Amino acid sequence: MSILFSLPDGSPAPRPTYPTPTPPTDIFGATDPGEDVHAVVTLQVAMTRDMLATALDLAAGNCEEHPDTWSVEYIRESVELQLTYENFLHLERSAQKYEEWGDIDESIKPFIQAIYRAVDRAYPAGR
Repeated sequence: MSILFSLPDGSPAPRPTYPTPTPPTDIFGATDPGEDVHAVVTLQVAMTRDMLATALDLAAGNCEEHPDTWSVEYIRESVELQLTYENFLHLERSAQKYEEWGDIDESIKPFIQAIYRAVDRAYPAGR
């Protein structure tokens, strides 16, 4: 994984091809009326399917509704909100637990599969 795409001399390093970014759902942070907002910073984060599932599980996994009922808007906003709290490098490390599918408790596998279906609805592959 590359952290920076600018070399020390300012020239660009080669970049991979990415899917088209999804539009942001909202602006997070200093959003209360009357706050002195100095800037709105845009950040695009390339995420694997496992990272998306991890972020969604952390953000909304404890709500009472089932992931199969979540709207695309709810899923995307949940992932984006979680990224405001969670370092994406930590999400990348946390996502590795899903790669060890055989070690996951059988009782929660259906819920995790539903989280992945939700991710696939909100972030179709290659778009």
